Amino acid sequence: MHKRWFPLLALLLVGLACNIPIPQPTASLPTEAPILPSATEEVAPPANGAAPTPAAPTATATPIHLLRPGEPGSADSTVADIISGDTARQGTPNQPPGGDWYEHNLYERPFNAQTQDRYFPELDIRNAELDRSKPWIYVSMRLYDVSLEDGGLPATYRVELDLDLDGRGDWLIEAASPSQTEWTVEGVRVFRDSDNDVGGTYPCRDDAPQPPEEDSYDELVFDQGQGDDPDAAWVRVSPADPTVVQIAFKHALINIDVEFMWGVWADRGVDEAAWYDYHDHFTKEEAGSPLPSLASYYPSKAISEVDNTCRGWFGFIPTSELPCACQGAPTATPTPEPRPASLRGAVFKDIAPANCSLDSSEFIRWSSVQVILKAGACPGGATVATTTTDDNGNYSFSGLEPGAYCVQINPASGGIPGSWNTCGPFTINLSPGASQTVNFGISPINIP
Repeated sequence: MHKRWFPLLALLLVGLACNIPIPQPTASLPTEAPILPSATEEVAPPANGAAPTPAAPTATATPIHLLRPGEPGSADSTVADIISGDTARQGTPNQPPGGDWYEHNLYERPFNAQTQDRYFPELDIRNAELDRSKPWIYVSMRLYDVSLEDGGLPATYRVELDLDLDGRGDWLIEAASPSQTEWTVEGVRVFRDSDNDVGGTYPCRDDAPQPPEEDSYDELVFDQGQGDDPDAAWVRVSPADPTVVQIAFKHALINIDVEFMWGVWADRGVDEAAWYDYHDHFTKEEAGSPLPSLASYYPSKAISEVDNTCRGWFGFIPTSELPCACQGAPTATPTPEPRPASLRGAVFKDIAPANCSLDSSEFIRWSSVQVILKAGACPGGATVATTTTDDNGNYSFSGLEPGAYCVQINPASGGIPGSWNTCGPFTINLSPGASQTVNFGISPINIP
């Protein structure tokens, strides 16, 4: 072929190539993230008939706690419970007469199911006390005894609150297997009933069986520090008594409601927040009974290893019978004892101008200095207590009755030079529940 045809042939091949369709890569569609239920969205019951799982608060990073509970004060309300421990020793199924009243949602069943050959003292409630010490409400639940097999109290302890006094619980604060003597949010959850169906058709009466969609406490608003307020609810085992479980929650959690009914639970058997009231979920035949006198239902079956109390009242005195209320004529709430006060402070080197006032520049502290607290105004009477400053120069007195005191330091302690001047003594007046600070300066300079 003649060379002059080569350019024409090349142009023809390029044109053909441009008209040949070229496969294009298929673009992948973006995958949508799964839609999770919100904290207020109901979750349908599983098909297997298990209790519906309340929607949980959205998980965030490890919560940062800004406020922790302190020490409860005097009881503002109390509830008592019949105990089984005095007659039901380990391995013995006997119970005191009465106490368990299935028809009214009252249980005295700290026993295993079917055989009732084991008694669990950590499920046997003696009494409970409620104290409001702003901003907290403290509930202290005293158990018959404890047998710590696994390092903690192997049960769930609950406080149930009825805010509108209709016999239907509105809030449920629970603490699972508490084991620490320090306040913690571990194992603490708070549930709310969003549709007022706790108690079934008739509150505090057995209405079993309720429809399958029964969900009772259906909204989980606090889960071990997760929720709108990471400091909303706490638990500990009392440092002074291992048989006392203490639950603390912010009064603001229930919108600072000033009148409500309350009761407590110890539960290791049913343990389902969505099945309250339990006697609305099981028939009497299914539940069983711990009382040998009820032969057709004895022993405990589906409802076992459960104990609870009747409901006491807070902020008011009932003038008529209320659903689930403790029996007996209402009595006036006793006047609480004056709440204890506390005193604290530091011993520091007071530099010029020496004025007994702890300034930001005065950072030298003195350890091992004896601090003396006497009754009455200075010079004071009998010595009430003594203590010594710690490595950081701090001291404290707690559990003090309200009144006047004289506080001073011993200038011969802590290696204070004999020629130095010291501040004090000081007269203080402690009001109920107050915490006061008194600092002591020491200086080689004359102190006015």
